[in-house]
Amino acid sequence: AGTPTAPLAERRGAWQPPLPSRYGLGLPSPVHALLADAEGVWAWAPDDAHAAATRHASVPAWFETHPGCDVRLWVAAQLTRSPDRPHAAAHDDEAALRSRARQEFIHRHGRVAAAWALATWKNDAARGVCALAGIDLNVMNRDASRHGVRVQSVVPWWYHAFLAAKRCVSALNQAEQGQVCVVEGAHVAWMTTTRGLLADVQQRALETASVGALQTLITEATVRRDGLGTATVVLGQGLGDGASTGGLNALVLGRLDGQQPPLWLRPSAHEALH
Repeated sequence: AGTPTAPLAERRGAWQPPLPSRYGLGLPSPVHALLADAEGVWAWAPDDAHAAATRHASVPAWFETHPGCDVRLWVAAQLTRSPDRPHAAAHDDEAALRSRARQEFIHRHGRVAAAWALATWKNDAARGVCALAGIDLNVMNRDASRHGVRVQSVVPWWYHAFLAAKRCVSALNQAEQGQVCVVEGAHVAWMTTTRGLLADVQQRALETASVGALQTLITEATVRRDGLGTATVVLGQGLGDGASTGGLNALVLGRLDGQQPPLWLRPSAHEALH
């Protein structure tokens, strides 16, 4: 435990990761990228930018076979939770935001939620919070220390995908309001932007991991916002019905049917988290 010393920056804002940065002495080693989900972990090696991710049983199992490495850990939507009111104005008090979120999580999920690590974000438009419900950071840090692994950051995967969407669709950075939908199988993170800044995040569960269920969600969201803003930008993976995405009322980046994140969404060891 401790105060994070290296917050993860969003443009004109920051992520406050729920763990301290841990750096070893001497020359830095190449940084690996991991994506943890409920069934295991996808891993990208830093020395081959064109290789697909490899599958491993768990984060501790990966640590054991990669001693002495530096790593960035991304967390799948299955392992995160967002409160019904996950954001507040940028000038609002962070402690109050955390307290409200914690109380809501406990009310919805029971006392187990009292131990969940909270990650907060802030920019010029808003601040928000989400829970890392499926990652025990104390246990993870002990496993990492045992094998000399240095965990540089722990961040929801949807945030990485959100930044990728902004890089691909320049209109998101200029529009007064935008929508980004990150798909991870039947789990969806729906983000609203204000002039390119993250303003709101809502996590939703699709009835099935299918294009049809995603279309229903997009239609409902379009009705709620009364057609305002740019077209919804959709990206991700895990829709297994094989249906075409051509009929979606959205701008779809790449395919959505892979079992692992598409190669173009591979995290870069050198990318800034902003």
